[in-house]
Amino acid sequence: MSLGISQVTIYVEDQQRAVDFWSGKAGFTVTRDMPYGEDRWIEVEPPAGGTRLVIIKADPKWPALVKDMPNYVLFQADDIVKTHEELAARGVEFTQAPKQEPWGWSAVFKDDEGNLFHLGQR
Repeated sequence: MSLGISQVTIYVEDQQRAVDFWSGKAGFTVTRDMPYGEDRWIEVEPPAGGTRLVIIKADPKWPALVKDMPNYVLFQADDIVKTHEELAARGVEFTQAPKQEPWGWSAVFKDDEGNLFHLGQR
């Protein structure tokens, strides 16, 4: 069997702010941006390719996302220290700098929507 993951959806309050973060600060490429009902369907792809993020406007009627807890999206880098330095220089805020954990290297960063994400090392 050949099974993979093509997309992961991230729900945001402001789609343009999220696009600016992912394409500007994080260095992703916008691969699709088209109308989607009253909002937009936006896909961004990481610099190394692979699984795309779909940036969808959250419905205000939905329960609030848990704040101060990282999403279960883990980004990986070949060199976490170098990647941390590059992203921080572009304005990405880290709530946890890279550190060695029993399971490997780990860091946590925040997007401009306030969502937290893990960064690990391959």
